[in-house]
Amino acid sequence: MNIEKKVKETIEKYHLLNKKEGIAVALSGGKDSTTILYILYKLGYNVEGLMIDLHLGEWSKTHLRNMERFCSELGVKLNVVDMKKELGYGICFIKKIVKERKNMTGCSVCGIVKRWILNRYAKKLGFDKLVTGHNLDDEAHTVLMNFLKGNILLGINSTPSTGNESVKGFVQRVKPLFFIPEDEIRKYAQRKKFDILYDKCPCAFGTYRVETRKWMNDLNLSYKDKLKIVSGFQKIIPKIKVKNNSSGEIEICKECGEPCRKDVCNACKVFQCLK
Repeated sequence: MNIEKKVKETIEKYHLLNKKEGIAVALSGGKDSTTILYILYKLGYNVEGLMIDLHLGEWSKTHLRNMERFCSELGVKLNVVDMKKELGYGICFIKKIVKERKNMTGCSVCGIVKRWILNRYAKKLGFDKLVTGHNLDDEAHTVLMNFLKGNILLGINSTPSTGNESVKGFVQRVKPLFFIPEDEIRKYAQRKKFDILYDKCPCAFGTYRVETRKWMNDLNLSYKDKLKIVSGFQKIIPKIKVKNNSSGEIEICKECGEPCRKDVCNACKVFQCLK
């Protein structure tokens, strides 16, 4: 698969980005976000890196050093948000407290907090779009996980372009790797000899998403199988929204002022546990 060509096609087909926009790429330090930063830079987009230091011990330190070096070599600015300075705690402490008080899984908590920080800082730094490294496997996992949990409504915003760019306070998130399988991205990163870690997050275990990923990997699905799952779901999203009267209206959180779908956003509900 020609990944660079596929990224270009996805951007053009779904009108994800243009070269006049300021684009933040959410960097984790892994193969997906590193790859999409490199490709967008190569295609001539106005990109910068936006990375959260989660304070996950040596794992976070290594990722941060790798991205500092990588961005420096590309000549791309790297913006780093220190979670301890922003929230007072590293992600491990936050997940531990929230699990004890609300019985939420670590991955859910981490995702909520990271989305909140990324939107807040993408807006603060004046970016027009926020790119994430979600790939075809990630999207297939989400579709299957929500189906198995009996709530496919959770995935109605899982598209190459999330949210409306006209919504006040929301920096539109886009996923140029949406239709590219994970193994192809790994091969690309290895061919380019990116100096990065390929390890999964050390905290990614014992959650429903992790179990769904393992189950799906055991099925050894082909690229076409994964594409059918994701593309099929994309086709029924409009019908699901109409049937469930889901307008997708965005409100403003009364606690932090960030966009959300209820009076109080999920991030603030997490932060309340820390008080």
